[in-house]
Amino acid sequence: MRKVVALMMAVSTPAMAETVNVGGHDVYYEVHGDLSAGRVPILLLHGGAMHIQSTFGDLIPELSADRPVIGVEQQGHGHTPVHDGDFTLETMRGDTLAVLDELGVELAHVIGFSMGGMLGLELAVNAPERVASLSAISASQNGGGMLPDLVAMNRDPTHQPSAEVAALMPSEEEFAQMAADVAEMNPGGAEGFQAMMEKTGALIASDWGWTDEEFAAITLPVQIIMGDNDFVTLDHTLHMHETIPDSWLAVLPDTEHMNIMSRPELPILLKRRIVTPQVH
Repeated sequence: MRKVVALMMAVSTPAMAETVNVGGHDVYYEVHGDLSAGRVPILLLHGGAMHIQSTFGDLIPELSADRPVIGVEQQGHGHTPVHDGDFTLETMRGDTLAVLDELGVELAHVIGFSMGGMLGLELAVNAPERVASLSAISASQNGGGMLPDLVAMNRDPTHQPSAEVAALMPSEEEFAQMAADVAEMNPGGAEGFQAMMEKTGALIASDWGWTDEEFAAITLPVQIIMGDNDFVTLDHTLHMHETIPDSWLAVLPDTEHMNIMSRPELPILLKRRIVTPQVH
């Protein structure tokens, strides 16, 4: 669990840090490396209540060594302010594609963690022409794929999880560090962080997800990466893998949701899916 704080401290300096205005609200993004080099870039999609650096700071130097990397911060996360508009997978998809359009990027290798993995799946289903490959880390097909205690918590915030599930979640100290980290960089400060948490909670509690038919129609290369003690059940993980035609599955041993992004084998897995062509 201490890995969360370590991730918060990891910082990779971007070559470009800008915002793009989308329908009257700003969306922050970073670019690491040279987009004019001619290689299909990597698109990083952070986890909920996190941001680019806290999710991917340790990985960016290695991922950007041989191709450019783009990171996008969603509404209320990181440097992107919260606003009065909706916060759904559809609106996040629109904001993310607006960044790619601003940069003139038609195609990207997508890597998403947790909420970012959900967004990556949303792109694979509803904007597949923009996705060269997808690695979805610790993400499910729908809310029902999570551990039963988490499903209950999403539906009822007063639900008390079991001791085993509670141990998988951020401690009060770690959550306070996450809150302070985002509040310091976000234009909305602490109030903005609280508004973001409420919107994120509403998203997770909503009826989001994709049908088996939608997953079966995905033809781009996909990699599903999960910890063996993650927030998503292993049965659900296997179902996702079996439903998406060109998918790889990696279940990392002795790995939880809160430490999976610091696993040493992660860069190798991510880069291998990028360079391995489709099977059809």
